[in-house]
Amino acid sequence: MRWSTGRLEAFSDGVIAIAITLLVLEIKIEPPGFEHLWKSLADQWPSYLAYVTSFLTIGGVWLAHHALFERLSAIDPVLMRLNLLLLMVVAFLPFPTALMAEALQESREAERAAVVVYGVTAAVIELLLASASRYAASRPDLLAGDAPPPAPADRTRGGVRAFLYAAMLIAGILILPRLAAFGYFAVAAYAVLSPRGEGRLTLRGGRQA
Repeated sequence: MRWSTGRLEAFSDGVIAIAITLLVLEIKIEPPGFEHLWKSLADQWPSYLAYVTSFLTIGGVWLAHHALFERLSAIDPVLMRLNLLLLMVVAFLPFPTALMAEALQESREAERAAVVVYGVTAAVIELLLASASRYAASRPDLLAGDAPPPAPADRTRGGVRAFLYAAMLIAGILILPRLAAFGYFAVAAYAVLSPRGEGRLTLRGGRQA
């Protein structure tokens, strides 16, 4: 059984847009903070860090998702379910984002627990992206026209980033939780801002952009 990609892409874009919008709701100043507003704004740096990290993380998901599904003319039940799992974890990301922002203002123990939750969530997202890409590469009948399958580099990049998240998670547990928090930002920023990005986008019909 196969379906067109239109509804899946529209649904996915909607979930991703909602998840990325919810992130900003965790940045707020409590009424007592208005007495010394500049200091209160500066004290919110963990919220800014968590927001930018997660915005870039979800932005990287959108780039990879768009690059993958532009190569496809149809989807099958396996790819549809992989996509649902991916969206489930992406929609969950605002929770560990808020958790990390709050924990970075509390105790070292809280910081350590929060970076573990965040790192596991981000790594699962990358593994699901890599799984979807590998599965699409194994099904040439789903490809659009003469579009090539995802390149090996595209199929492994998610796994590499999952490994980096795991490395940052271990560093956060064994060395310094805040090191992991800034490491997550670095991985997410690389995913979005790297010149390699998600590889050259192959449009439907085989034309490259």
